[in-house]
Amino acid sequence: MGAVNISLTNGGLGGTIQTADGVVGLVITGGIDGGGYTLGTPILLTSATQLTGQGITTDGNELAVRQVGEFYDVAGDGAQLYLMLVPNTMTASMIADKDEPDGAIKLLNYADGKIKVLGVLTDDKLIGTPTISHAINAETLLAAANMKLLVAAFYALHKPFRGIVAGTSYTGVPGDLTDLTDGTSNNTCAVLIGDTEAGDSGTNTCYAAMGLLLGSIAAVPVMRKVSRVKTGALPITAAYVGLETIEAAGTDMAVIASRGYITLAKYPNVSGYFWSGDPMATATSDDYHMLARGRVIDKAHILAYTTFVQEIDDEVPVNKDGTLDVGFCTQLQQTIVNTISANMGETKEISDVRCYINPAQNILSTNVLNVVLKITPVGYATAIEVKLGFENPAL
Repeated sequence: MGAVNISLTNGGLGGTIQTADGVVGLVITGGIDGGGYTLGTPILLTSATQLTGQGITTDGNELAVRQVGEFYDVAGDGAQLYLMLVPNTMTASMIADKDEPDGAIKLLNYADGKIKVLGVLTDDKLIGTPTISHAINAETLLAAANMKLLVAAFYALHKPFRGIVAGTSYTGVPGDLTDLTDGTSNNTCAVLIGDTEAGDSGTNTCYAAMGLLLGSIAAVPVMRKVSRVKTGALPITAAYVGLETIEAAGTDMAVIASRGYITLAKYPNVSGYFWSGDPMATATSDDYHMLARGRVIDKAHILAYTTFVQEIDDEVPVNKDGTLDVGFCTQLQQTIVNTISANMGETKEISDVRCYINPAQNILSTNVLNVVLKITPVGYATAIEVKLGFENPAL
């Protein structure tokens, strides 16, 4: 007897892969809290009001409470923030050390690859008199160097993220700052200088607005610079570097930014405060010298891995001479292009994506499939040159 058989297909709608782009993490030094929080315990927050329930209060952890509050002032309730408070005896370089089991690696392992940007902030006031080197806490650049190694370790596990270290206890002398754009090559870590509160004149220490910056990152898509003015002013009423306001610092702010640090900015005739940019601690010629570019390539990394891991140890059709079947190459190329286009192209996070698999490669000899995947990023109007003058239409 005749019959009609109908089966359902799947995948035709181009559904996107969830990559949790806006999930960030913060490791901050804390103290014994009357609320009951145990230092070194990783937690996940989705609102600032959850802090009390986790045992973190201003009684012993005022700095952490402020940072989390500023995070949610920008990111809004629902944003995911992985948080861990560590003892005040732990320095920034220790926190970022990949071999320190109680440092940032503990929070990263707890999040299991979900953290895309990780911030590190220490309470310099509790140190008393921090060692200063090149106008900031000497621990800052040591931590940035360690963060580079920590990022590399998780990159190898296909859990890419970017790091930001707080440049605490800034002395107010921008000329003494190390120029991160000259002689450094740390394109996976940035250094932040600037806060929403003035430093302590008694101890000559200051913090950095890490929560505010992480909130700005969590609130925007991966290709967007946190310094985009069109996004709107930051929800703050004052901005400081060291002991003075950024207005009082004047031209010093441009020097800080030009040396490759993320800091706060204010524009003439524009209300509010903004971020100066999103530079990493590397030369401007580096493909990944902007945090936004790093976030884009990290998302593409996850998508590529998720796609190609399905092909591991699968049979590959070859020709009589051992080279790859052209049809197979074309199909696999289109698969990854479609995946990245659906997840990043349609949302304008990239401009284009191309993939090429050379059919001439002899996979019978190597058992290795070589793939070339190229992403064309979006551009940025960082500097706008306007020629302005008078015109007489009658001439």
